Amino acid sequence: MVDTCIPKRFGYTVGWNIVRAESAVKRNGERFTGSSSRSRDWGTRVRARTRPTLRDVARETGLSVTQTSRALNGRHDVSARTRARVTEAADRIGYTPNLEARRLKMPGTRTNSIGLVLSTRSQRFSDPFFGELLTALVDEAARNGCELQLSTPLVDEDPTVSYERAVAAQRVDGFVVLRATEDDPRVRYLREQSVPFVTFGRIDDLGGHPAVNETADCLRPAVDHLVALGHRRIGCLAEPLEHAIAGQRIASFHRSLADHGIEAEPAHIIPSGFREDAAAEATSQLLDDRTPPSALVAFNDMLAMGALRAAASHGLDVPGDLSIVGFDDIHAARFMSPPLTTLRHSPQTLGRELIAQLLKVIDDPACADDVYITPELVVRQSTGPAL
Repeated sequence: MVDTCIPKRFGYTVGWNIVRAESAVKRNGERFTGSSSRSRDWGTRVRARTRPTLRDVARETGLSVTQTSRALNGRHDVSARTRARVTEAADRIGYTPNLEARRLKMPGTRTNSIGLVLSTRSQRFSDPFFGELLTALVDEAARNGCELQLSTPLVDEDPTVSYERAVAAQRVDGFVVLRATEDDPRVRYLREQSVPFVTFGRIDDLGGHPAVNETADCLRPAVDHLVALGHRRIGCLAEPLEHAIAGQRIASFHRSLADHGIEAEPAHIIPSGFREDAAAEATSQLLDDRTPPSALVAFNDMLAMGALRAAASHGLDVPGDLSIVGFDDIHAARFMSPPLTTLRHSPQTLGRELIAQLLKVIDDPACADDVYITPELVVRQSTGPAL
């Protein structure tokens, strides 16, 4: 049994189990490995292992196939004791329903599949936080009996085309939309088609869909910490501000400074993309200013890593000459030099809430709740008193 990703019309299916069987027979004292059809030529038939079926579960329980199916589908006319008995038997023999066959037999029913279209333009594929978030989405979907289907659009392809293909093929029940932007064409299309979806970040006040957001004061712990250390010139390495989450963070940055009677210096706020190289270049620009900031808040830990690199290239000590705070608390943050002070943002919590809210709106289209996640400040050695 091996886990793999197999191509489908819509992207890839994560976590499908593929059974590969090899038949081996001896001929003239030599071992041969090949297909069962080939081995039949030599008078030996080897059957490939097949996945357990509903009939196998019924045989285990002594119930009819119909009763077994109704129990696995949670029908109310089946007792809780029988449902538990059938579920235990299914788990014991490794039975999983054939979701695609079920969809073909009953058009219009749930596919138990969730779509995730990843844009190569804006995703932080090299960012460890993204990898952990993707794992959390896969795990949470599986825990709820769903597959997560991934797709990436072609180069220079309209971002909605991948969604259109998936909707036309009825492959998924809804979508997780990451990196939502203002006037997002993906959101506009899904609304027009009445397809369930959830976004990471609220992009407007129209509502009509659930969203997982950060609290309005998401950057306050970082700003409060730096101000308490005596910093007044605090700069910011932002992600692209058209993204909803970046917009929420920059608003929190301004509010938090204002509450301390500090006005942010526009020249000290630089949108720096998502990656380390861009952040290093932006930090160098800030450090070359006549009155450079004494502290920086970065919108992700990779940007903070770029800031650390730029400080070193300018011969500056962190935190003696420059304090730096990151965001996400990726695993590598504690191993940076110096270990990074950062806002912890659990990818497991984010993945769990995104899947939970999507499943709610799939079950009830009227559901449009917002969930708010509060980051936690983790103080390490990259922040210190202002000079």
